[in-house]
Amino acid sequence: MNGNDIPGILTKRCTRKLPETDLEARIATFLASRRICVLATCREDTPRATPIEFRARGLTLYMAAEPGTKIRNIHDNPNVSVGLFDPRAEKAGGWDEIEGLQLTGRARLYRKGQSGFFEAYRLFGKPEAWTGHWTGMMLEIVPDRIEYLCMALKREDYAARQVWTRSDA
Repeated sequence: MNGNDIPGILTKRCTRKLPETDLEARIATFLASRRICVLATCREDTPRATPIEFRARGLTLYMAAEPGTKIRNIHDNPNVSVGLFDPRAEKAGGWDEIEGLQLTGRARLYRKGQSGFFEAYRLFGKPEAWTGHWTGMMLEIVPDRIEYLCMALKREDYAARQVWTRSDA
């Protein structure tokens, strides 16, 4: 893309929505290509944003969470938000390379020994023996809503901002 294309992509008016299955596939692909996100929690009107490593299975996120404020916050309020972006866009300079998402959903904590703990832990590819001395928990985030931004969608005549909502939410 050259500099003359920038005004065109920024001002191009596109409102068309991606078909649901295409949107889910693009979001899942984006999540699978990322490893770090920002997890936002809140407790007693005090927000906290934590950079954290994650893995995705479809649209559901999993994190290995050390004891701390985020876990205390989730115990009190399981509603969370997650932000992700593609850092390559910072260096590329092209507007059509801007891609990211904001996910809102509910968090669930798994302690060692609980059903779901090792299934989530295995996503990180680490030996299970490492959990012997680890005091953390596995965190699962099931999305209710995902706002996906991909400026390149305008080149396909779709709106750059697409919204996915869980059907049973």
